[in-house]
Amino acid sequence: MRLVGGVALVCAVSSLAIASAQDSGGMFNRDRNVSVMERVRPEYRSGGIQSGAFVYSPVLNTQLELNDNIFATGSNEQSDGILVFSPSLNVVSTWSRHSFSADASLSRREYFDFSDESVTNASVSSDVGLDIGRGYTAGFGASYDSSHEPRTSAGAAGRAADPISYDTSGVYATLRREVGRTRISGGFALNSFDYDDALLNNGVVADQDDRDRDEVLADGRVDYAISPDTAIFGRVRYTNQNYTNPGLALARDQEGFTFDVGASFDLSNLARGELGIGYLTRSFDETAFDDVSGLSVDGQLEWFPTPLITVTLAAGRSVQAAAIANSPAYVSTTISAGADYELRRNIILSAQASFGDDDYEGVDRNDRRSDLSLRANYLMNRYVGFSVNFLNSNLDSTGLSGQPDFTVNRLLFGVVLQR
Repeated sequence: MRLVGGVALVCAVSSLAIASAQDSGGMFNRDRNVSVMERVRPEYRSGGIQSGAFVYSPVLNTQLELNDNIFATGSNEQSDGILVFSPSLNVVSTWSRHSFSADASLSRREYFDFSDESVTNASVSSDVGLDIGRGYTAGFGASYDSSHEPRTSAGAAGRAADPISYDTSGVYATLRREVGRTRISGGFALNSFDYDDALLNNGVVADQDDRDRDEVLADGRVDYAISPDTAIFGRVRYTNQNYTNPGLALARDQEGFTFDVGASFDLSNLARGELGIGYLTRSFDETAFDDVSGLSVDGQLEWFPTPLITVTLAAGRSVQAAAIANSPAYVSTTISAGADYELRRNIILSAQASFGDDDYEGVDRNDRRSDLSLRANYLMNRYVGFSVNFLNSNLDSTGLSGQPDFTVNRLLFGVVLQR
């Protein structure tokens, strides 16, 4: 596992800064409207276990998954049932000024017939928030994950004899100052990815070391509040990826910038959202790869037609790291639409559809993905909840380096126990 040094901030850290800004009150408060999923339901909230200055919240999530195409293939589909066992623990402080939180989770996926597909994933993370004073706040955190790629991922995941395992680790720091109508925020994040080699179905070992990389990502942002419910912003994001074991593959080291401007708002009881539009660039050390540039989009809109319904629209266009050989990255364009309906105080119905277009650099490949989710949640009391979820995933891959198309349907029945 490797960590690199430098000054950076990932998009995830940018989102963290936005979330903390929403909690800060004043000119940048964005909680005038509350979505269906955000709404506090004290009668169905366990509250955790208080011990000293900390609250411990253990959760056990158990699911039965029925999957009609577990290998995500275009023909000779194999179906199976999977028992998913996912315990987790959240710890949060109750300090009046600063804050601390930590999370630990484990997920075991046990296949009934294809036991070689069974995997265990684990993750731990911690976050510290500091109220420095004079309008300054800071955040620090670290995380570690041990995971396996789903069969629906690009690259060798669909052809491997066993699921491909990988580890990620990261640290981040943020700093924000808010004075009057102005807020300035920024920070850094350092991430490391380490992939294990994959044995393919034909007996050949697919070297995954060329995907190992260290990332340094940065974000700086300035917001100006026009009114208590509307602010405009300018933002710059920086990405640097250093591949540590390229082997015989083409070097995929790269760096890029995203410049955008936009607005965040929370208007009466109608809508809330944030939209940034700008310009992105990505350059590669390997001369065989053409530089990428063009439109950048990052936005989400929540519409509240009634207090019981939340409609969410989202769109994005960005450059992402590629999982396939001889391609350093792809341009990802995504749009999604979803709705949450509070049928009763303890019954929530949800639906979401998303569409994505992935255009790969350096190889002849374009992937078009679509996903549909239908979900029902039933909160029986403070400690027990049930869910039913239907998921449909489709891939249409074209080009000389494309992978077989597939359709995967999954039906999940879940039980949540919490304290």
